[in-house]
Amino acid sequence: MRILAWVSLAVLIGSYICIPVGDPDLWWHIVVGRWILAHREVPRVDYWNLFAAGNPWNAYSWSNEVVYAWVDRLAGGKGLAVLQLLLAIVLAGAFQFLLGRCARNYFVGALLGAYTAVACFAHFSLRPQTFVWILFLGAITVADSIARHGLTTGRAITLLLLGMLWANTHLTSIFGLVAVLLWVLEVEDSKPMWRRAIVAALCFVCGTMLTPYCGGEWMTLLQKSGHTVRFGSIDEFKPAHILQFSTVFMLLQLVLLVVIGFQERRVPAWSRCALAGGMILAGLTAVKFLPFASIALSALLAERWRSGRELETQWGNITGGLRELQASFCRLGAQTVGALAFFLGCLAFVNISRVVSEPLDRRLVPKAAVDFIEAKGLSHPVLNEFGSGGYLLYRYSKPDGEPRFKVPIDGRTNVNDPRIWKLYDAAFFGRENWNDYVAAVKPETIMWSQESPLVSILLASESWCRVFTSGSATHDYSVFISREEFDRRPGEFVSSDCAVNSR
Repeated sequence: MRILAWVSLAVLIGSYICIPVGDPDLWWHIVVGRWILAHREVPRVDYWNLFAAGNPWNAYSWSNEVVYAWVDRLAGGKGLAVLQLLLAIVLAGAFQFLLGRCARNYFVGALLGAYTAVACFAHFSLRPQTFVWILFLGAITVADSIARHGLTTGRAITLLLLGMLWANTHLTSIFGLVAVLLWVLEVEDSKPMWRRAIVAALCFVCGTMLTPYCGGEWMTLLQKSGHTVRFGSIDEFKPAHILQFSTVFMLLQLVLLVVIGFQERRVPAWSRCALAGGMILAGLTAVKFLPFASIALSALLAERWRSGRELETQWGNITGGLRELQASFCRLGAQTVGALAFFLGCLAFVNISRVVSEPLDRRLVPKAAVDFIEAKGLSHPVLNEFGSGGYLLYRYSKPDGEPRFKVPIDGRTNVNDPRIWKLYDAAFFGRENWNDYVAAVKPETIMWSQESPLVSILLASESWCRVFTSGSATHDYSVFISREEFDRRPGEFVSSDCAVNSR
């Protein structure tokens, strides 16, 4: 019954952090997965970008992309919503289990796991990086076993498999490598265990070479190393600040670690502090890395709990409170625990129903705007902004992943032409040279996010007519066509701004 209670908690937390599908990158991942399923190989050049088609490009997230494309083919948007929900539940359950292993106490692990999963709430979506969070904590857990019990053949193989899964999922294998190296590199008899740490790290690196690109992902990582600066206007590359949900959770973990260190009069190994500090610095530099910082801090808290019990040190009232809470839970009868599990399951059911009934977040997914473009047969190319590029790529690709129309800009930062990106950035923020992006693409249709100042500029322009809009004044998308196209098709569109100009 207690296992049932932990499972119910994982389901509740997973359903809580799961929201309707809306990640902009998911759609181009599906297109790449379609192409891989149809051609039985991974792409080595780009096929979908208007300005980068034919340039070298590696699909480093191909394993997840194949799953996304397969689910989308079988069940569409509802299937993707269910897949995202399953990923959220697995994420919460994995955090509870792995942190329980580190703490050698599954009650503490359940609490830390639930906290960590909620800390990742603002960044959770159906994308390869989310799955990597599990691999990151898994690498720390294996490294912790190696630090305590030595490097065995089984642990070496596990590290190799983790490296292989990571490299075939996302480009952040460097985080796993650093985590293994620094977590194993603890001080034993006043000497850092360099040899053991290096061998463990090499096992992980060898796994990252087992990809269709034979480790070429490392070169791609080097090419993308400056993207947080070059693409600083993208939300996930912006620096973190104190008002953000994830930053507050991370700071609370850091404060708790400081309090525990003061209570115990000792600090973790310098290498593990360096790992946590490095992840915090990465998260503060680019907000997309904040979940890695929370995971590293939770692992440190779990390790502090275990070592505190082994050394018979106390966390003051924190230890007493946690032990009393655990004892109270253990004293509960089977019927009470079953009732608790049922209650948690009912709460989870409410969250699950909400996600399944509205599988797509239409504030982020421009489905209505693209449906209008398709229904009216508007001409291409379509000028789009960064956030909608992935969905346009999805809608304008064939079932085998081949493009019907190419997209001028999409969510792949290592594909977009740097010159075009600068022009797009000026257009999105309504700068003086906004029209240079329009001149470079030469669009017949414009589909643009209403949060951008460019919408107001286009409304004031005599060259473009807004023929569709949805949502509020700051959300969703508008569709514009040229004044010539509007005049050629009289009575077919309604456009208040062009009607005023025509008087």
